[in-house]
Amino acid sequence: DMIGEAKKYFKAKCFSTEQIGNLGTLFLTDAGKYKFFDVSYQSVSDTENFSILETQLKNEYYTTRFKAMLRN
Repeated sequence: DMIGEAKKYFKAKCFSTEQIGNLGTLFLTDAGKYKFFDVSYQSVSDTENFSILETQLKNEYYTTRFKAMLRN
């Protein structure tokens, strides 16, 4: 449900990487954090800083997917 609510806001507003990082701490699993980061990426005003969010991911599977997302 949190991802769905976030999508609604992302359609109307831009956020900074710092704001996304702060909200990312609300997700308890790497799967949830990755999904949140994935849907938020298009609504970030400073995508050049987005890579710092990788530090919130501990699972290698999700860090690899996160890096791949940034290359696209």
